[in-house]
Amino acid sequence: MTTTSLPPAATVASTAAAEWIKLRSLRSTWWFVGGSAAIMALVAMLESDDSDPATVLAVSVATAALSNFLQYTLAAFAMLAITGEFATRSITVTCACTPSRTRVMLAKALVVGSTVLLVGTGVAVLGVGVAAVRFGELGALDSTHLTSIVTMGVYLSLLGVLALGIGTLVRRTAGGLAILVLLLLVVPEVMVLVSERLGAPVIATIADYTPAPAGWRLMSGDWEYALVLAAWATVTIAAGVWALRTRDV
Repeated sequence: MTTTSLPPAATVASTAAAEWIKLRSLRSTWWFVGGSAAIMALVAMLESDDSDPATVLAVSVATAALSNFLQYTLAAFAMLAITGEFATRSITVTCACTPSRTRVMLAKALVVGSTVLLVGTGVAVLGVGVAAVRFGELGALDSTHLTSIVTMGVYLSLLGVLALGIGTLVRRTAGGLAILVLLLLVVPEVMVLVSERLGAPVIATIADYTPAPAGWRLMSGDWEYALVLAAWATVTIAAGVWALRTRDV
């Protein structure tokens, strides 16, 4: 009895390798990387000292830059990995070369998530380093602050995968970004306001499990919120797989 194995091109690893070649060959990828580093360095250099000797300001500066700017920048980068293909119709070639659309989606999630993890962590290191030098806090950094840097990268990575899933559903960059901004910025704020108006604290509690508040809690050291973000990312990727398999490209 003989067994047959999948050809090399029919594995997630080989498909991910192809997706990585596509991603790194785009000039926009390097513009996003350079722009993210520039934003973080600029915020770290311009942030003022709060004059509180008990606080290591460098990590707070990096976290603020991430929450105010970089989460949107890198989420847009992740979303463009799929919406850019729909815009140029190259998604047709991708699906023709790799008929398994589930494998295409999983490979994209793997590549985008890994890339954003590396870039996000690297940019966080840059921000903390620049701010620490500026405020004379290099000697105050320890393993706890290193953990905070890692959580920043993890948050950005899971957010990138979530953005990829939204982009696959919407297929348009502008629409996808609008939904993402609503989800990150508007939805939790509105839920908190509704909770206060109605006197229903359970609504505010639910708001804590939306992506942006969950990311903030993760970066504050509550690792269990990584599971919340992973659930969001899994749901959007599953929805993206469904959309990619059931709709024409």
